[in-house]
Amino acid sequence: MSETDVRGTVHGTERIEGHWDEVIVGAGSSGATLAGRLSEDLGRRVLLLEAGPDDHGGTPGSPDNPILSGANWDHSAYVGKEAEDGRRYPYVVGRTVGGSSAVNGALALRGLPGDFDAWAVAGNPAWSWERVLPYFIRLESDRDVKGPEHGSDGPVPVGRQSEDEFGPLAAGFLSACRDLGVATVADLNAAGCATGAGPVPRNESGGRRVSTAEAYLAPARHRPSLTVAGHCRVTRVLFDGDRAVGVEALAGGRPVRIGADRVTLSAGAIGTPTVLLRSGLGPGDALRRLGIRPVADLPGVGANLMEHPIVALWGLPAPGGCLPGEPMHQVLARVASTGGTPDLNLTLVNNISGLDIPVMRGVLKGRTGFSLHASLLTPRSRGSVTLRGAGPDARPVIELRLASDPWDVERLMAGTRMLWRMARGSHLAPLVERVFLWTDRTVEDASMLRRAVSRFVCPSWHPAGTAVMGPATSRTAVVDERFRVHGVSGLRVVDASVMPTMPSAPTNLTAIMLGERAASWSE
Repeated sequence: MSETDVRGTVHGTERIEGHWDEVIVGAGSSGATLAGRLSEDLGRRVLLLEAGPDDHGGTPGSPDNPILSGANWDHSAYVGKEAEDGRRYPYVVGRTVGGSSAVNGALALRGLPGDFDAWAVAGNPAWSWERVLPYFIRLESDRDVKGPEHGSDGPVPVGRQSEDEFGPLAAGFLSACRDLGVATVADLNAAGCATGAGPVPRNESGGRRVSTAEAYLAPARHRPSLTVAGHCRVTRVLFDGDRAVGVEALAGGRPVRIGADRVTLSAGAIGTPTVLLRSGLGPGDALRRLGIRPVADLPGVGANLMEHPIVALWGLPAPGGCLPGEPMHQVLARVASTGGTPDLNLTLVNNISGLDIPVMRGVLKGRTGFSLHASLLTPRSRGSVTLRGAGPDARPVIELRLASDPWDVERLMAGTRMLWRMARGSHLAPLVERVFLWTDRTVEDASMLRRAVSRFVCPSWHPAGTAVMGPATSRTAVVDERFRVHGVSGLRVVDASVMPTMPSAPTNLTAIMLGERAASWSE
């Protein structure tokens, strides 16, 4: 066993070499959850590898201050296609123990039951809502809502502000939603609550974001069954024939080879397909062009990249509109753009200051701002993750292709109209000094609005779908419903890559649920 300190962190990266029962690549929302749960079996030797540092995740900050530099992958993504649209956007997914759960806005929202029933219909019967609900219950300790749909003793604390704690903008937002016909609800995580506006459930405790590093790894650090290694970047999976036998990594400035009975990739929907492709798993012809010998021809690797596209109205609050110390995320509304199933989140992001926000950094100029977001929950547009070269330092090419499907544009237009009506209405207008960029004419003229949506659309940093689960008969499926990679043995993928469609919520809580579910399938 590797020498470790009291927190289970490796002293000297050379100590990770050797053979392990489980090697998990990526200590993020899914990977840290999986490692913590698997290490409960003290007879199992679990090695958790993280490319980033093993520090940010252990000292999570305020849930209202997303960390946009210093603990992230320095990716940039093409908003459209590289060949057609040169517009690039910083793509800051977590690169630290705790992953994106340690740097994001700490929204603890579940997807809707219909999201998971759709996964089941797509050839994954183990993923119906009825089958996944126990794992959402298992992961949480909800301090506000009790009952059979909620957990009370799980690792992840979940809480909400009460209405009497809301600041002026948050209270005005809820009133404006009621004017749109959207009822106020107490629990947006209730299975029967599809449409509604209410307080945002957050994974926080005592004003601090609780990442998977704190929720799952901190209690496990003392176990001899768990070793955590930061600053260890896995470059490829090693194979003996078609069986995964370990990984190759860069640690301490040198390459190391680590053996394993089983390898699990939990490097996220950008990192996981990158490792798979370098390892010879992906579209055979594309791999050969890069000089990579195919191990398994899996066309779905890196395809089907999904994101929640956002259109935002940015503004300055009137005096008294924002209160000092007021949380950024207090309220949101889940609504339907055209009636029927909800497909948009309308979100108030309040009291914004000190964040290096792309596009707006030169407009806010240090002033406190706010934004109203329309986020499309069920996008049809699909992007991709590919490689420029076979070398370990070649950056992935990320093409988001946001709003490339006309139907996505139409629904984002509907969401923008709702936001504009709210911003100009009697409840919010007195609290708003000005809204940047948008005008009545832009919103009311369909052709101008369509162009504006296509120009201003941006990502939520919720990548998913680049190694989807599905039966072996599906040419695009990469893993089966128990996360096992098709065409090889000894290799799993457990992270947002496997999601066949987007959950109607930020991906973090669902990714934690994936880790819980994978741990239950320990064989």
